[in-house]
Amino acid sequence: MLIKNVNDLQIYKLALGLSSKITKIAEATPFHWSIPEIDQIKRSSSSVHANIAEGFSQRFYPKKFILYLNYSLGSSDETNNHIEKLYLDSKIDEATAQDFMRSYKDLSIRIVNFINYLRKRHGL
Repeated sequence: MLIKNVNDLQIYKLALGLSSKITKIAEATPFHWSIPEIDQIKRSSSSVHANIAEGFSQRFYPKKFILYLNYSLGSSDETNNHIEKLYLDSKIDEATAQDFMRSYKDLSIRIVNFINYLRKRHGL
């Protein structure tokens, strides 16, 4: 099956949904989070789906697509790190933190699996 639109990629849809949840929580949170913390977690979570989309535009160049997927993986792991730090600083509750950390770990695994699939498919 040929994927014609980035919205057809499960990793993209998952990343976009998680980013939307992060933004809603960050914007609804009283300012016991510092402005840089809010900005950074929103930027890193948005970077995940943005890099998948940018890479998808390069899908006919598998090495470039994989490069952007690696950037996306880094942003996913960065977001997970920000969530852990917010929890350790008592700025989000344990249940919320665990849910997000589990979701971002799952997303990272899915991105790695997709990278491995592309490498195998294209002999890279």
